[in-house]
Amino acid sequence: MSLNLNPARCLLGLLVLLAACAAPPTPLSANSPFEQDVLDTGQGLFSQWRAQGGRATSGRSVALGAINDLVDLTNGAQRPLQEESEASAQVKKIIARQIDAQLPELKRVPADAANSRATDYLISGSLMRSSVGSPANSRGPVKPADAKAQAPLVLTLLMLDLKSHQVVARWQGPLRALQGQLSPTAYFHDSPVLMSGSKPSAAEQRNSQLLNAQAGSTVGADTVEDAWALALLSQAQEAYAAANYPKALELFQTAAARPGPLALRAYNGLYLSHLKLGQNDLARQDFKRVVAEGLATRSLAVKFLFMPGQTSFWADPSVSGNYDFWLQEISAQIAASPQCLEVAGHTSRSGEEAFNQKLSLARSERVRGLMQGLQPGLAKRISASGKGWLENIVGSGSDDARDAIDRRVEFKLLDCAVR
Repeated sequence: MSLNLNPARCLLGLLVLLAACAAPPTPLSANSPFEQDVLDTGQGLFSQWRAQGGRATSGRSVALGAINDLVDLTNGAQRPLQEESEASAQVKKIIARQIDAQLPELKRVPADAANSRATDYLISGSLMRSSVGSPANSRGPVKPADAKAQAPLVLTLLMLDLKSHQVVARWQGPLRALQGQLSPTAYFHDSPVLMSGSKPSAAEQRNSQLLNAQAGSTVGADTVEDAWALALLSQAQEAYAAANYPKALELFQTAAARPGPLALRAYNGLYLSHLKLGQNDLARQDFKRVVAEGLATRSLAVKFLFMPGQTSFWADPSVSGNYDFWLQEISAQIAASPQCLEVAGHTSRSGEEAFNQKLSLARSERVRGLMQGLQPGLAKRISASGKGWLENIVGSGSDDARDAIDRRVEFKLLDCAVR
């Protein structure tokens, strides 16, 4: 009896056999509960993607986008901090390592201008933290062990097909983080302004909708553009945190050239990068654009740090050395407009409520007096108010970098006729 062997068919059978016998990627070892939680959520995301046929699309490219920090407010609504914490930055590094080690079918590329049209997938997400009194956070398929169920954060990861605009996978999981990991990264720590105004911008609203989109849904072109712009800014922020200021400057310049509602963050990055490079004249020009962009939204929140319990600015010139220039520029641009201005002081949630109310008012009155001294014509167009902690966003009362957004002075443009 003779066997009729087809060489091509035999070769195909051998390849199938070898593929079936190939060992799966070695699981990554975690050095902390935080890292294990990130790996678990990443595994859920990639398993969902593969279940949708992702493994068949080998040779595709993927970029890591922004991991946004959000706050779950007391009414259950989500509030974008529009800043990145150390925890968010660490999540990106862990996911990058997971892709390189366990997903050979994907090639990781930087989210920069050169790859904006060629990249196939973008992975972005959010860290949800709770403000004081907020309800327990239990959105989405949170399936890890019960021991992790009381984690203080919820990590959401999603994978977006940049060609079809489809969310091809989305996964959530609890995340155990140390309090120090919630401190802002260098860019946001050094920033003179806060990236989130009184009301969410159109870009913030679209990004929120993206983060809540379910796997299989399709998003609009504007949402995809915003996601890539945030990814580009995140790359620039990483370069700034690594003290690679020339690279950060280059990336912020690229981001600033893109039209859209995220220009404030790009101009802010240019300001910080030029300061670090000792190019103070260019930094001043950048800050003028920061103020103009902020006031165009009718609200600009500036981080003026005061001595504890006082109306005097922080004594360290490395912190408050540019405050005079900031006030000069803000006052000049307000004076050049026909509008009125409310200077609203805010405090963190620590100490007695009545004292904080008075202190926030006294600080806003101090800022109003300084602005009137610089621009006497503003005397009848500026009002001062003290909010205390009534409009806290984080509300932790930790009095450190984590709740800096709660200790802000906010400039709100008003129509003089309805003031």
